[in-house]
Amino acid sequence: MCGICGMFEKEGRAPEEPVLDRMMKAIAHRGPDGSRKVRRGSFGVGFTRLSFIDLTGGMQPLTNEDNTLHLAVNGEIFNYRELRRDLAARGHAFRSETDVEVILHLYEEYGTDFLTRLNGQFAIALYDEKERRLLLARDPMGICPLFYTLLDGTLVFASEIKAILEYPGVPRRLNLTAVDQLMNFPGIVSPVTFFKGIFALAPGQLLLARQGEVEKRTWWDLSFPEEEEDKGEAYYAERLRALLREAIDRRLIADVPVGFYVSGGLDSSVVACMIGKYLLNSAYSFSAEIGSGELDESAYQAMVRETVQSRHYAVKVAEEEIWENLSRVIYHAESAVKESYDTAAFLLSALVQSSPAKAVLTGQGSDELLCGYVGYMLDRFRLMQKGQMTPEELALNEKLWGDPYFRYERNHPEIRKVHRRLYSDALRGEMASFSDLENSPIDTDAVRGLPAQKRRSYIDCKLRLGDHLLIEHGDHMFFSHSVEGRHPFLDPEVVRFITTIPDKYKLNGTNEKYILKKAGEGIVPEPILKRRKFPFQAPGMSAMVKKSAPGMAFLDESLIKKYGIFDPGFIAQMKRDYAVEGFKLMGAYEIDYLMIALTVTMLCETFGLSV
Repeated sequence: MCGICGMFEKEGRAPEEPVLDRMMKAIAHRGPDGSRKVRRGSFGVGFTRLSFIDLTGGMQPLTNEDNTLHLAVNGEIFNYRELRRDLAARGHAFRSETDVEVILHLYEEYGTDFLTRLNGQFAIALYDEKERRLLLARDPMGICPLFYTLLDGTLVFASEIKAILEYPGVPRRLNLTAVDQLMNFPGIVSPVTFFKGIFALAPGQLLLARQGEVEKRTWWDLSFPEEEEDKGEAYYAERLRALLREAIDRRLIADVPVGFYVSGGLDSSVVACMIGKYLLNSAYSFSAEIGSGELDESAYQAMVRETVQSRHYAVKVAEEEIWENLSRVIYHAESAVKESYDTAAFLLSALVQSSPAKAVLTGQGSDELLCGYVGYMLDRFRLMQKGQMTPEELALNEKLWGDPYFRYERNHPEIRKVHRRLYSDALRGEMASFSDLENSPIDTDAVRGLPAQKRRSYIDCKLRLGDHLLIEHGDHMFFSHSVEGRHPFLDPEVVRFITTIPDKYKLNGTNEKYILKKAGEGIVPEPILKRRKFPFQAPGMSAMVKKSAPGMAFLDESLIKKYGIFDPGFIAQMKRDYAVEGFKLMGAYEIDYLMIALTVTMLCETFGLSV
């Protein structure tokens, strides 16, 4: 993986080299192994490299045989060997051994349809000189980020927003819709970002730009086929086990060491123990130990380490470190947050950077695809409580989720009362203009008619996984220390198979991820298979308030008034409430509004955003 950035200027204007240099410098942490830029007519692209395959000959941007196509890719193509053999048989000549070169020749053969042939994680920028057309594309699940803005006829794009801000004239303004999304949903959702006028290309989406014209298309979306004849528990467990093994094997392909995370939970344990049992070509494992008591998972992490016999690296995350590093986390996340656990991910990637490994495998994506969250169980009880929803909530649920009786985590009309108190006097009367409850954050046609379990899985992938867990908490924390994350559960073949598994094997009564536990039998230590779902947590704002941590300065009344986003009186009241002995938010079930206020203010200060 790496970092890409560039611009497609309006007609007759050439990219300025110093601007491209500044953009590349802003994302140098994504690719410390080298950089290169290309300017052709109105198009300019920069690349910062983190080397994995063909260490000496794989530098980008790449070109095709007649130098009319120019390619920069952040990501990995895991099925490149098969694709390369087929393309060579069709007469295509390759100039390197790097995996992403197949994209150039696939485009020559199949046009924009080439995307469906890729098994990988990627953000692509491909300029077709003959057509004078730029193609931008993001992988199906959204593992790799790609941001863009349109400025007076110029398209500017990059792997991180901080590079786009280096382009002259890009405004630095806070997007209040993103603040509202963070208060309503797990995180922000493409195309929304915290920077007004700067957009995220959505997972499974491509953008085609010609001079003066921009077109977006969805080239892939998660879908659930009609359930076929039940093939039995043993079939689904065995097939899932085989596909995961293949997906893990693909993600260990590299010319440098690749490691894996060990959290103590089921998902990362399946990945780690499969590596230990079958593959034996990854020797490095990593874990973060947070807190004590109910937050401590070190005993389960030790079980996995002993099973796999890896060379293990662990970091003990002290509460003080969370507050000391929070501002650095916000800089890299380019987002406000409502939990402090991004800091643990930030420190964990620093641990990987200190080892020989340059990439790590994770268990990300399992919960969303295999029904691992408590909401899947709650849906069953809510169906028996239809009469308890108000007409207002029924109407809003229909608008947001395509079903009046489906509630996604929150009773939004109820929590809106809190939001009205939290926003400042100046914004309270304007909430409709930036509210993210005015339109659905998903394509409701894609879920219409689906049973609740599949509906929630689709929404989880869009609202929780794509931009929150994979980008803000994932990619941006990995690359803050020049590390790549790889996710076997998000392999296209694995995803495709999971969508065919009958619902009863994913959630068996109240036993979440049942079929994965069956697939893990004989591989994963039994106490981990029998362990109930335990969400990854880190200390919240109540701990920060009680200890008067340095970051509390971002909640000073003067700063709250400076930006005019939040009500100073309500912030002061929350600070008093949080300071009361024994006060504690209910983990993932209550929203930490004080954390939102602090990190939104921190984001504005970090990037010089106005409102």
